[in-house]
Amino acid sequence: MKNDPVTSSWFRSFSSRKKLFPMGAALILVVAGLFGCLAIYSSRTLSDQPLFFVFKQMLWLFPGIAVFLAAAAVPFRFYRRVAPWWFLLSVISLIAVYLFGHEINHMRGWFSLGHVHFQPSEFAKCSLLLYLCVYCGARKELSFLRLAYLFLVSFGSMILIMLEPDFGGALMFFVAFILVIFLRGVRFHYILAAFGFLAVSAAVFILFNEYALMRILGYLNPDGIFSASAWHIKQFQYTMAHGGWTGSDWGNALWSGAFLPYPHTDSLFASIVESTGFAGGLIVIAGFVAMGIGFCVLSWDIRSGDDTRRFYVFSAGALYLIQALIHIGVNSVLLPPTGVTLPILSYGGSSLFSVMLAFGIAFSAANAKE
Repeated sequence: MKNDPVTSSWFRSFSSRKKLFPMGAALILVVAGLFGCLAIYSSRTLSDQPLFFVFKQMLWLFPGIAVFLAAAAVPFRFYRRVAPWWFLLSVISLIAVYLFGHEINHMRGWFSLGHVHFQPSEFAKCSLLLYLCVYCGARKELSFLRLAYLFLVSFGSMILIMLEPDFGGALMFFVAFILVIFLRGVRFHYILAAFGFLAVSAAVFILFNEYALMRILGYLNPDGIFSASAWHIKQFQYTMAHGGWTGSDWGNALWSGAFLPYPHTDSLFASIVESTGFAGGLIVIAGFVAMGIGFCVLSWDIRSGDDTRRFYVFSAGALYLIQALIHIGVNSVLLPPTGVTLPILSYGGSSLFSVMLAFGIAFSAANAKE
């Protein structure tokens, strides 16, 4: 077997095929992005401009793939060096958008450049994850003071997001923090304390934002005195029930197009289920779980003692898997309503570009030789 020229050639070319692996991932992302475009179209077929959001998303998809490939080609040592500065720039952008940003759907979270809107919190989420991984990966143990510093950095960023107000976006910052300190192996009572602080932050957010309080009350008592606040929840249920087992066919998503709020963004999974049924919903869930497993395998394949790379690859996949599961949980009425998009599939250029950038950095980390 050792002298078999075919086998020898296979082993000699293994490393070169590994370098080409991002191209295969890019193809998968293209297919997923095009499926998202189809889902967006199906959710908007009854609107006045059913192709408007589809065309915009397709215009963002292929530049997004280019961002993924470019980010994967940059050596990971570059990301190590720029991580603190990128995160600092992200914090400045979050402060600036709160002071000077453009308001959409009662949330001041975008910079407006003509007809193009840029959401800095999406990229800040990616920069925070990288910074946490670089900071924790360079240290075998975290002292209480270092952990307190990371706590202040993460929750300070969350507060800036909650001021917009956007609790769903802030929640993803918390997930990034928990993922990295869990991988670093901090003591359980510190993680429990972080969840306690999250609960306090959520309570304060609800008290200062009446719409959030009404959402919670409507979720807890959808058929009682707060039934009016449960309107969005009931639309989730009606939309998914209309899909049945096999769906109502693409372009015939009546409830998504006529009643479901934000069917192309925050409510996209319910719209997909209406078009493809329970079976289609399971396929979407399986796809995201497979994505998370894929990043987990990539992290295991990093044989060196470089915790930074291993932490980032695993956390990048886990972060967006958890975001997808939160979106699906909200749309399935397993969780209270909150504004979290479905990664890659939901409409939004900032969301799409940030995911592509995060995944590109993960592939750079997985393929690094350092």
